Amino acid sequence: MLTTHTFLGKYFFLPVMFLLLPASFVASVAANSLKTTYEKGLFTTYCTVEVAADKPAANEVIDDLISQFQGDPERLFDWAFKGIGQQKDGSEKDAVILVWNATSYDPQTGISILNVDAVVPGITVFRDIELKSKVEDRELQDGSRRIRVDMFYSGSLLKESYGVFYVKQLAPDKMLYTIEINIRFGWFFNIFITQRRYKALAEFRVEKFMQNLRDETERRYGLRNSTTGN
Repeated sequence: MLTTHTFLGKYFFLPVMFLLLPASFVASVAANSLKTTYEKGLFTTYCTVEVAADKPAANEVIDDLISQFQGDPERLFDWAFKGIGQQKDGSEKDAVILVWNATSYDPQTGISILNVDAVVPGITVFRDIELKSKVEDRELQDGSRRIRVDMFYSGSLLKESYGVFYVKQLAPDKMLYTIEINIRFGWFFNIFITQRRYKALAEFRVEKFMQNLRDETERRYGLRNSTTGN
């Protein structure tokens, strides 16, 4: 059964779609770090945060992130996407705005389709762009969790977008969330989005997204402990 949701112009910028990472990468990036690299048209943003919670709390939050993205994505704006939409501060953080119109999910194929308008304020609007994505969720041999997302679209907005969200346990009550995002823009945005502009658009949103996940995980972990008296 195809699940469809329509939104009243939710504003966001979504570079968040995740790349396959080897386990060695997680160990090589410092906790609570953020950086972006650029090479031959490919933007790559890395971010990690330490989370003061256990593995069950982390898995619960990531389960909700995936299920809500596929089945009820509007709920994500209350927590995971909170604060990453339009900033209205006159800066380049709003140089490109994606207006999330509707989404559908087909559980038989595992494919989600986002319908968005890409707004370049004062310049142009690309309407009714369809972005298809697929999520792969896997537990690795060391007990870590890897969530890979691929996006499929060819045109003015995206030429290539892929990445991974990686969950690793550091201690009984300490987790590490790692994300690497890779984006190669289509013809128009490849010209319009400079390295400086991309950092303004993407970096604080990626960092805020990761902080939101950390805060929600720690909130649930603390709530569970207070309820059980641990």
